[in-house]
Amino acid sequence: MIRRSVACVTVLTAALLTPSVPASAAATAGCDVSYVTNGDTWSFTGQITITNTGTAILYGWTLRFVLPAGQTLRSGWEATFTADGQSVTAKSLAYNSDVAPDKSVQVGFSAAGDVKGPRPPKFKVNDHVCTTTKP
Repeated sequence: MIRRSVACVTVLTAALLTPSVPASAAATAGCDVSYVTNGDTWSFTGQITITNTGTAILYGWTLRFVLPAGQTLRSGWEATFTADGQSVTAKSLAYNSDVAPDKSVQVGFSAAGDVKGPRPPKFKVNDHVCTTTKP
């Protein structure tokens, strides 16, 4: 009987000490990406603007996208870029890792391939699929 009472008091105490957030106040994730290119049939640069459309600050971000066939990442700036085949990953740097709601960060890259080729089909930030704005 004493053991059961102690267990009930422990559960009740934990429930009372755990803060709860109303559903309407819970943070939401969201992002929008603008993708602009400039170049020719041999190479191009891409400028990506990531806008935090969520309600919480992004503390560190990772952008992922897939370049279409015939386009190959050469280098990038304003993030640490890596590529595995056509899959590209860009990770935030110390000075641009925090993005407040309704604020943006810009990154860029250079690639081999035709600038008039297709665009990446989707962009993800922290594994969340972003909407895409055409400039």
